[in-house]
Amino acid sequence: MKTRALLAIPIALLLSDGAQAQDWYWGLSYGVATPTSDTKDFTEGTSWRNWGIDVLAVVRPNTSVGVSFGLNAFNDVTTEVSSIDGVEIQGTQFRYINSFPMMVTIREYLGMPGDIRPFLGFGVGTQLVKQRVDVGQWRISDNTWHVALAPEVGVVLPFGSEAKWFVSGKYNYAARASDRQYSYFGFNIGVAWQTDGF
Repeated sequence: MKTRALLAIPIALLLSDGAQAQDWYWGLSYGVATPTSDTKDFTEGTSWRNWGIDVLAVVRPNTSVGVSFGLNAFNDVTTEVSSIDGVEIQGTQFRYINSFPMMVTIREYLGMPGDIRPFLGFGVGTQLVKQRVDVGQWRISDNTWHVALAPEVGVVLPFGSEAKWFVSGKYNYAARASDRQYSYFGFNIGVAWQTDGF
């Protein structure tokens, strides 16, 4: 219920008359992610398969509010003997974590519209984490929902009258659920469009 309430807030803001009159900011990004915490314990390597979508309403010249969705995919191969959910596993293990963050986001920008604009952002919402181990013909999987936070720092770079490049660093933190806590650092580059000269 808490997650639904968190996601309902930006939807209400975006559908309000005031937000409808504002400019929109759409972004698509590709990223590289480095696991930390339980994510690193399970899948140690850097991930090169990370995508994001942002839909933001510019509610003030220096502030945007909206929603953010992502896919972050980690994988690893190990032959170590390990215990997962009380099951002893021996043999070549193919390990996967797929994370789907869904966030309410707010960003505060510096600078003037049309210029280079550094920003600070923060996201709160939920994250679906799908964890899986394949060993021979056997598969152990677990899907959990987590309350999630994502502080972010980045910069928007001018590229034409409506398109912009942006780069950012984001720390994705999924609070402990089912005795697991997931987190990772993401480094993203993307392109954004807006309805006016943001």
